Amino acid sequence: MTDPASPRDDFDRIVEGLELDLSGLDDFDRSAARAAAAREREELEEEQRRAAEPEEQDDQFYRDVGPADLPTDKRTKTAWLVIIGGPALLILARLADMTPPPVLVAAVVIAAVCAVAYLIARLPDRGPSNPDWPDDGAAL
Repeated sequence: MTDPASPRDDFDRIVEGLELDLSGLDDFDRSAARAAAAREREELEEEQRRAAEPEEQDDQFYRDVGPADLPTDKRTKTAWLVIIGGPALLILARLADMTPPPVLVAAVVIAAVCAVAYLIARLPDRGPSNPDWPDDGAAL
């Protein structure tokens, strides 16, 4: 049985027939070193130029939005009062060892759910039809 030729032997046979002129490699090394030095010089100059210039904000969706104003309309104030005050009233009653009647608990829960639904319904519309889209954050 004969051993088949290995891929390494095939490669060696192909390379033996090549006639390569490697006399210019010294020039190539010098030109590559000059190009690398020039590239490093340019990068250093670019970094110095960037450090000297003030940065510009290029984010097209960034807006500095201040804190929201407190609600001025009575319905919104009442909704917030119900959402915060109703459960707080029930908690204070339990801390004082008072058991509120089930009808009062149910009324507070229903009022709080309705107040949350009202506030959600009042949120501004967001989406592709709005000129501020994509949205830049939550707004209540």
